[in-house]
Amino acid sequence: MERDRLPPHAPAPWALTGSGYILLFRLTREFVRGQGLVPEAMQHSFRGGFGAVMYVDYLSSDVGPYRELLFIPGAFDFSGRTYYSITCIYVSTLESVREGRSNWGIPKELASFEAIMEPGGAERVRVESEGRTVAEFLFRSRPVSLPVTTVVVPASLRTLAHRSGGKTLLTAPRARGSIAPARTLEIRTDGSLFPPVERASRLGTVRVPHFFMVFPPARVMEQ
Repeated sequence: MERDRLPPHAPAPWALTGSGYILLFRLTREFVRGQGLVPEAMQHSFRGGFGAVMYVDYLSSDVGPYRELLFIPGAFDFSGRTYYSITCIYVSTLESVREGRSNWGIPKELASFEAIMEPGGAERVRVESEGRTVAEFLFRSRPVSLPVTTVVVPASLRTLAHRSGGKTLLTAPRARGSIAPARTLEIRTDGSLFPPVERASRLGTVRVPHFFMVFPPARVMEQ
């Protein structure tokens, strides 16, 4: 079986490099509850903040190269503390699915990815699962970029929380790289597989031409 051929467990920390796009949204409570594909247990703990969609092409990681599409609705209340959480995420390899769930409780699902450079320089990204299109995006970016780092961001603001096995797992990734202005020209989603963010208020898009990121081991939140 394919799962039997997976390599040994790859524990955190992970070091990752790659590129991608970040789309920022202002999502209403009604959108998050009704169309955000948020787990039932988290439906009433949404606290607002910025929502995000990220497409990432990891050139290297502790489980090899893979691609990823994720959705963060905003911040949620976890026993009186507020953290952001990934509630919908697809990746291109079984290794990433297994290790993302095992290391950090991130609810990864398997999908296939296609990225095509179109005439004129736009990049089309298509994600499919079991023959259905999860989401499709068309991006255009500019060649100028600026260096960025999470060093100046307090750990409390970049900590992600995910529930797994009756526990809340916390991790605060850190990264450095660059960002460039970009536009999202098209969005198409299957609302049963990925939140229909084409219906939401989009604040902007940036391209991340390159980055280096460290995902540390998760810690269990004290109740």
